[in-house]
Amino acid sequence: MHFTASQDQLARALSQVGRIIQTQNSMPILGGIQLIATENTVQLQTTDLFSLITAEIPAMVTQPGYVVLPASTFSELIHRLPTATVDIESEPGTGKTLIKYGRSRATIHGFGVERIPEFPGIESTSVPAVIPPGVLADLSRQILFSCSKEESRPILKGIHTELGAGKLVMVSTDGSRLSHAWVALPDYRGPEIKIILPAKVLLEGSRLSGGQQPVSMSFAPGFVRLATDDVTLVSRLLDGEYPEYQRVIPQSYPVHIRISLSELRGSMERAHLIASKDRSNSVRLAHSVGGLQISASAAEIGKAEEELECDSQGPEMEVLFNSTFILDALKSLTGDDLIMELSGVQSPAKISDADNPQYFHILLPLRQLV
Repeated sequence: MHFTASQDQLARALSQVGRIIQTQNSMPILGGIQLIATENTVQLQTTDLFSLITAEIPAMVTQPGYVVLPASTFSELIHRLPTATVDIESEPGTGKTLIKYGRSRATIHGFGVERIPEFPGIESTSVPAVIPPGVLADLSRQILFSCSKEESRPILKGIHTELGAGKLVMVSTDGSRLSHAWVALPDYRGPEIKIILPAKVLLEGSRLSGGQQPVSMSFAPGFVRLATDDVTLVSRLLDGEYPEYQRVIPQSYPVHIRISLSELRGSMERAHLIASKDRSNSVRLAHSVGGLQISASAAEIGKAEEELECDSQGPEMEVLFNSTFILDALKSLTGDDLIMELSGVQSPAKISDADNPQYFHILLPLRQLV
């Protein structure tokens, strides 16, 4: 294999494919980046056996071929090159690779004839949905934090995803909170699809091409494919039944509060400084018409009390929440005002942007004596 390529394009592609590499694994080849040179292009590929990511760059190829190089060494070297172009030539069968830049050169020993494990391709197996630039990044901010981190319920580490009826719906929950978002996709003409998307796939999909290009999403049994013009991510889907999340969403809310997001977030951050020092990590929200009181205490630290004005209606109500979970929800919002709706002292609350009906967050309160 022998080709010449732009150092800048090669470095960018290495950054794109390098994120799924697992440094600790029982198969050394999984710590490598596979380069495949064909006519006028070079493909870079990495896999963790669950996902495969491929980036393609233009190149002047004088000898087609392939090589697998150790990812960390090769990537760090390419990022540090002082020249605009780089010449790469590998010996067939040995993996020994010569990297020339200007009047300098370096040699890296690859994996010989070994290749990274093959991964199923799912080209043209379903009608693709085209997701506008930046949408997956928004969904990542709104959805990922509610995914479970526990190994005991692996299905909750994924995202319930529905595609059809002109929109894309994503839902995540860890059993104590739930995030729900949807985006309009009026041009989608494919069948209705329900799958469980691994959280990492949404995160990596939001990063494809820096979020500056539309992303094509297509499916095959057990697999999903996300692609831009120059980067493709293929991943296995999670297998199992997602909980009936609709049952935890209240049908009515006696208390309705509209309040400044920045003011509430600031108050919550200060209260969290105290709450986080207590084992319960709890913060108390007390509503009265036109006002919201936030309080937290820790036996050995002290107490915080905040008084905020708000536009509200409904009865007086005090509800106890996990302060970290409240802050996570507030960080997912971007508007000037938020809507907080309380359904009861020991019933779920709903948090949403005042001007964005396409996203909401459900939060279970902490148990308390009433």
